Amino acid sequence: MVLLMNAERLRSSMRLTCLIAVLSHPAISQQPKVPTPKEQIAAALLPLPEIMRPGAGVTGYDSDLSLVTLRASTNGMVCTGTRPGDDTFDVRCYHEKFLPIVRRLHELYKQGKSEAEVDEIVGLEVKVGKLVLPNRPTAGYRMLGPISAYNASTNTVGKEIESWQSIHFPYKTAAEIGLPEEGTVVRTLPYVMSSGTIWSHVMIEHEPAGRGQ
Repeated sequence: MVLLMNAERLRSSMRLTCLIAVLSHPAISQQPKVPTPKEQIAAALLPLPEIMRPGAGVTGYDSDLSLVTLRASTNGMVCTGTRPGDDTFDVRCYHEKFLPIVRRLHELYKQGKSEAEVDEIVGLEVKVGKLVLPNRPTAGYRMLGPISAYNASTNTVGKEIESWQSIHFPYKTAAEIGLPEEGTVVRTLPYVMSSGTIWSHVMIEHEPAGRGQ
């Protein structure tokens, strides 16, 4: 009888040890909380002017941290929210016609490709029709900074969050557009980044929200 009781205690102890190990496993204990679709949509729309927010589509994350469409676009703009658990607040919006280019560029850079390799691959894919460039300029909007500067309860950002708009003119040069290149003017004036490349765009930066307060 004593032996049976001791054996049962041992099994109970082993079950408890296994349960503790499962609960404390990094894959479980460190799984980030995924905000509700409503919360993700509100945060992802912040870079856009308020008048454009109601019609913008939003791409966010499900419980497995896979990208999903949270809302379809009715005005051509699509915003992507911050990945849950990241230490950076990074929300951006692009016109749906330019979005395939953006996603392909990010995919190639994530693979460790150099800038020259990316330019070559994307240029070839555009040439053969795998990627289609918009036939007119398109706008982009972005906010970027530490996640600690984003207040989820009020859906507002602090002064550490940078904010800017971009107007994309693939392969156009600064001279063709009629604006100075990056590094030649103060950053609060419009300038062209990546002049002459597929990523050529006008940058319009702003003073961060709350600066000077």
